[in-house]
Amino acid sequence: MKTKSTNINRYEPFKEWVGKTVALNKETVLFKDKVEIHHNSSYPYLLLDSNHPKWQYIEEQKEIGDLLEITRFPAGTRLKFDKAIQYTNGVSGFSYPSIFGTITANGKEYKTGYQWGEMDMGKRFDMVEKCWQFHQAPWQKEKDTAFYALPTARFW
Repeated sequence: MKTKSTNINRYEPFKEWVGKTVALNKETVLFKDKVEIHHNSSYPYLLLDSNHPKWQYIEEQKEIGDLLEITRFPAGTRLKFDKAIQYTNGVSGFSYPSIFGTITANGKEYKTGYQWGEMDMGKRFDMVEKCWQFHQAPWQKEKDTAFYALPTARFW
């Protein structure tokens, strides 16, 4: 089964960021994935920071050669957000939201995705609509502790 996707630009917390340019407040690392994590060929890179929940997994993927580290961006690097998409895996049914944007640094343009948001399975199981929470992203001054409702991705 195919991975499904739906635009989440107008959903909180993404609508606060899409269309804006932010300064990253900590070092971030740009990776090229040999096995695609997000399925958007227009944005071939994956941006991560050491606070990201997948950081340990990514470090392991880098060691076994599934990920290639492209470059590191210092704090203060600017990122312009273009859009946000919710992906749902066709096999597992697991959803993951990503926000996409462009970093221009050292005379180069990098189109990148940042996987952001995790479903609280307990809330989901209890049918609580606002079951998505977001770790502190490298452009946020502090962690947002609110829960949000996001749609399940669907075929267009």
